[in-house]
Amino acid sequence: AVVSTQSTGERLNQVKREALAELEGKLRVEMEKRVVEAIAKTEAEAMEKLTAVKIDHDNEISRYKVAVQSEKDETERVRLKLEAEAHARVAAEDRLKDVKEEFKYFINSLPGHENSCYNAEYMIDR
Repeated sequence: AVVSTQSTGERLNQVKREALAELEGKLRVEMEKRVVEAIAKTEAEAMEKLTAVKIDHDNEISRYKVAVQSEKDETERVRLKLEAEAHARVAAEDRLKDVKEEFKYFINSLPGHENSCYNAEYMIDR
């Protein structure tokens, strides 16, 4: 009877060890599953944050490009305006020179201009 009790006790211990090993295995699988899920969730959240940061960055770059292009356009507009003003000034100076020459010719063509107290240069300067 003692031999059979030990045998039953050993069998019970064996069954307990097997059940414990099976439980540990299931627990290990469940823990690994949870770890994998947690890693996947963390990766997904990180990707969402990175995507949001990239979108913000792209939007900022777009705003910067628009601002730069606007400044370039304004600079070009001002450059063209200054160029036109410089051209107009040169044309006006040329026209003034022509008018002075015409006036000088007109004064010098008047009869008796030699005796006049006003010569053409004096009159042009006035």
